[in-house]
Amino acid sequence: MNTLKLFPRLVMIIGVIFIVAGVVAAGSGVFIQSFVVDQLASQNITTPDDASIPNAPVNDLATALSMANIIQHHAASAGGGLTYAEMGRFAVADGDPAGTNNADEALLTEAGTPVANPARNTQLTAAGLVTSLSLSAMAIGLSYLVIALGVGFAVLGLVIAGLGYALLGLITPEVAKRFGLQPVAAR
Repeated sequence: MNTLKLFPRLVMIIGVIFIVAGVVAAGSGVFIQSFVVDQLASQNITTPDDASIPNAPVNDLATALSMANIIQHHAASAGGGLTYAEMGRFAVADGDPAGTNNADEALLTEAGTPVANPARNTQLTAAGLVTSLSLSAMAIGLSYLVIALGVGFAVLGLVIAGLGYALLGLITPEVAKRFGLQPVAAR
């Protein structure tokens, strides 16, 4: 094989590799987006009336973030504005959501054991739900990025492969004749 023809062919091969990588990336992005949306939809979550997107099924990026925000809002209200880390493990007699970590100051059951702080438990559950919904929204957003990058790589691959073909046309008489050109090698 003529070494002069090797470079354009390598450029075309690199272009094809970019095209394949782009198609695989875009396909992966579509799969991930579909998977996460299906997982969200299977939970049958509907945003409450006071959410930024009220009474909507949680099955996309916007509704997942809306639900996460309203859960955080409700948990903050229930906890008197305190976070999980700011609350004590045990409930106190006056019902203060701050609670206490001192078992001697805690509200006791009939058996004499300290009662768990329900506001703290609510904050813990809310934190888990907010994190899950936020990660779902992030995964959907990243899948859109992967799809866009995949399409970009495929287009870049087409351009690179086209350049390789054009270079091949400059040095190969058969290819040059298709475009009505005079190959450089024939001069």
